[in-house]
Amino acid sequence: MPEFKVYDGYWMMLGAALTVGLVAPFIWRWPRERSLLVVVTASIVGSIVPLVVSALTHDLPIMARLRGSWMLAGADLVGPAVIVGFTCLWLAVRDEARGRRS
Repeated sequence: MPEFKVYDGYWMMLGAALTVGLVAPFIWRWPRERSLLVVVTASIVGSIVPLVVSALTHDLPIMARLRGSWMLAGADLVGPAVIVGFTCLWLAVRDEARGRRS
């Protein structure tokens, strides 16, 4: 939506941040490896949901909206970066398994 100076990458980052932020309190006490899978899944889903909502509100086919965003709007760069960023953030914030840390 260039008229509002809001682009797909911003929506993808915001959606992933909200989704991971909503999931994090529930999985905080899980083992690090299992919770990492949930964080990765939440960041993927959270980055796609704003694009799907945009397609539904503008009466566009969802796959055409996703492909257009991927090819034209930079989602091919932002999507993987968001996922890797949240994965690294989760690994940095979470401690290793108890007892292994020196």
